[in-house]
Amino acid sequence: MSDGTRNFSLRLTADDHVRLEQIAARFSLDRTGVLRLLIRRAAVGLIGEGCFTAVGRGRAHHFPVRLKAERSVHDPD
Repeated sequence: MSDGTRNFSLRLTADDHVRLEQIAARFSLDRTGVLRLLIRRAAVGLIGEGCFTAVGRGRAHHFPVRLKAERSVHDPD
């Protein structure tokens, strides 16, 4: 796979390969396209507020989320 600047290899188990094919079919993308989509969605999900997307049975369900700051062992309860 190439993004135009870097190449990398990704080893998938047989089970992962089947799941990737299923996700690609649901989004009508090739495997490379669906990997890029999932990476971009994950990057967006790393911000403090966002949306968790669960995909099942060909449908996407969106749940709003807000990340909490990590608590230190020294923080009061």
